[in-house]
Amino acid sequence: MNAPSPSSRRGSAMLESSLVLLVFLTLLIAAFDMGQFLFLHHALAERLRSSLRYAIVNDYDATAIQNMVLYGQTSAPPGATPYFNLTAAMVSVSRQDPDTNEDRIVITISNYPFKFLTPGITAGVTGRSISASLSYENQ
Repeated sequence: MNAPSPSSRRGSAMLESSLVLLVFLTLLIAAFDMGQFLFLHHALAERLRSSLRYAIVNDYDATAIQNMVLYGQTSAPPGATPYFNLTAAMVSVSRQDPDTNEDRIVITISNYPFKFLTPGITAGVTGRSISASLSYENQ
């Protein structure tokens, strides 16, 4: 048997390196996508919790609570864009069992957009609904 020539070894090393690099980059970008998704979900959950804390200690105003989720303040600033491109239709605020001991405020964020960094996945995905509720204390 003849020993492989140095040029054929270089070619096989280049091919192996490119395959390993392709797999490594795919895993790296997938890790970035997962991290971005977890960050987005956590940031929206934290915004929802802070809005819920505002809602339970102030007079009930669904629009003000919705603006707390969208903008971080009770009124929409002129020309401001909502947090993570949310829309008012994605944030629902409701009050369950008003004027009883079981009075609760429920805030839900649903259908929020998520765009992947991974090449080849061009379609945006909507995240799972995030919902929280607390007893309404301002009676």
